[in-house]
Amino acid sequence: MRMYRDSSTHREGEMATVHSFRKSTLLKTIALVGTVIIAGVLVVGCGTANSPQAGTEISGNPGSLVNVIVVSGRGLTTSLPDEATINVSVENDGATAAAALDANSKDTQKVLDRLKAEGVADSAIETANVVVYPNRYYDSDTGQEKTTGYRAQNSVTVTFTDFELMADVFAAVTEAGADSVSGPSWQLSEDNPAVLTALTKAVENARIKAEALAQAQGVNLGEAIVITEGSVSTPYPVYYDRQETSAGMDSSVTPPPLNPQNIEVSATVSVTYPMER
Repeated sequence: MRMYRDSSTHREGEMATVHSFRKSTLLKTIALVGTVIIAGVLVVGCGTANSPQAGTEISGNPGSLVNVIVVSGRGLTTSLPDEATINVSVENDGATAAAALDANSKDTQKVLDRLKAEGVADSAIETANVVVYPNRYYDSDTGQEKTTGYRAQNSVTVTFTDFELMADVFAAVTEAGADSVSGPSWQLSEDNPAVLTALTKAVENARIKAEALAQAQGVNLGEAIVITEGSVSTPYPVYYDRQETSAGMDSSVTPPPLNPQNIEVSATVSVTYPMER
């Protein structure tokens, strides 16, 4: 019995020793890892003189840029229009909606045929609106709304680059039975050189502003690092001419005189420049 107790006590002592050794080793390992992590943080935080923290940071977000000048520029120019549109409308009345639309479709086709006969391409003719609605009036005797028939309308927009042809078309469509013709609306095509000229002037205007700001700060101005197009607008004057005709009119109509004027083109940009100290 004494030998059994001594053996057990010996084993318990060995297990206690092993447990104490493992605990000590684990604590040392944790302490070492913590030291390495802290050292790594300190190294990353310090950086160098050439790191992004010590100089100009350039990223896709303008709000994160430092040591830069951000300015807006505006450019203006004028140009004669190279496009114009007119609106042509045909109207018909009928006892029923179907009758009104049927008559309107036939008369509109006559106008379209005349447009093509005058040399207008299919790609320049666009249906703007087709509508059929009841003609109603208020009967004061009965206090009710009554219908006296239906009206159908078909409107098309025609685009021109040949202004002389446009004047002839004004006359031709009224002869073909159009009930109203309005326009032209003068405009510039998307690839008009005036648009590029306005953008170029906007960038030049931005550079002038940035140089003035840099001079006021006693620094030099670098080359543009970000240029953002703001907008290009072409507010244009509209020459409006409306002719009311009778369907099936056979008399010859004199083409109206058309006189386009210069259109002002405005462009804006935002430009970012680095400051060189």
